[in-house]
Amino acid sequence: MSPFLTSKENIVVNLIYQWLGESRTNRTYDEYMEIASRFSTVEACHAHVNERLQKMAEAGFAPYQICYFKAGDRYPWYEDFPTSLSRETVRTALIKMGKPQNCGRGR
Repeated sequence: MSPFLTSKENIVVNLIYQWLGESRTNRTYDEYMEIASRFSTVEACHAHVNERLQKMAEAGFAPYQICYFKAGDRYPWYEDFPTSLSRETVRTALIKMGKPQNCGRGR
């Protein structure tokens, strides 16, 4: 697993930080870890993220499309802003942001 957040994982983290009333900018490592310690369970985060994405979709709000491009590609391609995300995407996003790795895998 790459240590860097994917576009979809970034969406997860943004929504979870909003849920906690926190900002993702200008934090020390210790502050990020303290926030990560307050992350809820994967199941609760997954439910919250998908609820928020569904409400955004119902309101017709899609802030951007996700652009994919890598070395060797002839041109970029775009995917619509998601209306739901998988439990695994939520789980990996939480792990990358500091939640312990035993946070509900396989349960």
